[in-house]
Amino acid sequence: MKAGASAPAFLLLAKPLPLFFLPLRKNTSVAIAKNGIPLAVPFAKFMHRFLYIGCFLTLFSARAQTVVPSVREALSLARRNNPDLANARQSRIVQDQQRVAVRAGLLPTARVFTNFDYNYALPVQLVPAEFLGGNKGDYKEFRFGLPFFLTAGAEVNAPILNRPARADLGITEQNLRIIDDQNLVLQDEISTQTARVYHAALLTRSAIAITRRNLSAADTLVQISRQRLDKGLIEPLEYNRIRSVQLTTADVLYQNELLYVRNINQLKLLLGLALTDSLALTEELTMRPSAEWPTAGATTLPQRPQVTLRESRVELARLQIERERLQRWPTLSAYGRYSQQAQRNQLNFLNLNERWFTIGVAGLQFNLPIYSGGLRNSNLARTRLQLKLAEAELAYERNRQLTDTEDVRNTYNQAVRSLDLNRQNFDLSNQNVQIALVKYRSGLFAYDQYLNVFNEALTAQNRFLSNLSNVFINQTILQIRSGQ
Repeated sequence: MKAGASAPAFLLLAKPLPLFFLPLRKNTSVAIAKNGIPLAVPFAKFMHRFLYIGCFLTLFSARAQTVVPSVREALSLARRNNPDLANARQSRIVQDQQRVAVRAGLLPTARVFTNFDYNYALPVQLVPAEFLGGNKGDYKEFRFGLPFFLTAGAEVNAPILNRPARADLGITEQNLRIIDDQNLVLQDEISTQTARVYHAALLTRSAIAITRRNLSAADTLVQISRQRLDKGLIEPLEYNRIRSVQLTTADVLYQNELLYVRNINQLKLLLGLALTDSLALTEELTMRPSAEWPTAGATTLPQRPQVTLRESRVELARLQIERERLQRWPTLSAYGRYSQQAQRNQLNFLNLNERWFTIGVAGLQFNLPIYSGGLRNSNLARTRLQLKLAEAELAYERNRQLTDTEDVRNTYNQAVRSLDLNRQNFDLSNQNVQIALVKYRSGLFAYDQYLNVFNEALTAQNRFLSNLSNVFINQTILQIRSGQ
């Protein structure tokens, strides 16, 4: 079954209920005998509906189960449904609007406007009255303007030369590429984390199965020792030691079960599932065949997204240096404004008989930066330092990723070489435990001898599971880094 497929639900077919299922009274039985079964048909229909509703609810609940048959399906689900990746993709769509905002700075803009002004204190000038035919030495007051002004118009601005604004467009494109690279880094980290948690869940499930077998053997020992204690064949100390091993093994089983639940819940979170959803891992870790992988240095893996992200930041620093240099260039823009203005002594702007005055202007604006208080030089020095920092981080990231990939490959190769040895040791230790148990039961082995064999088996089990986990976790990480 593929990941995300719905588990099959069994369909319950309801048949008409037999007559003896009806709780009939004496008078009811007489009525049924005379008139057929008027009560049985409605009751049977009711039961049909009830059973069909139960089938529907069963089918609906079964669809909430997600079955993951392999680590590849888990990685596919994580890349498609992980909440962090979904939010990152949505944020990328939002950030894409920056391109429109920057391009708007290179396009003409137009607006319409209207202003209403009330000049509650108009300027007054004293003029000699003799200029107006008055007496010499007298003055008259002249008021300039009217109290009420209404202006309506339109304005257009168009940039002609603005090289820094065009450089901003390239910086915006580079920032969007950085966001894409960050999303690839996040996807790589989530894929690696999913692979680790997926195999950790399989590992703990295998550990649970092995611990249950150990607990079963410990239960058998407790029964044997109890019978011998009752017969006086052993001392209470030996029985207590056997009982202590049984309790310790049971506690280990509970701890493994808790770890399995934690790993499953963490895997649900990575796969974008709710905590109440059912997640089934059908793969068995101990049954999966290990595929061969080239030895260290045999193949060249694609460049890691972390390195690509550092390269994008270096390119961004170079674009920012170029933009700071372009700040020395002049800018040229054209503008035009047309408006009509009405001046009234009273609020009567709707009177069409009053005059409106037309005002129009068009021109070019030329700006040449000469001195900015050292701000341009400071910004240029800052961007150059950022470029050096980005180049240093790029060199470190390349070395770190090469070292990490080489470590993963070496760990995988060593784990593959040790896997067959640990598997054979694991099988032999299980056989030894069974042989030691038979000998202890027959009285040929003392408990200390059996305990030594049991402890050796525990060591072999832990080494085998740890080695098996290293094989498949590192194999999956190499496959992720190779683009598979």
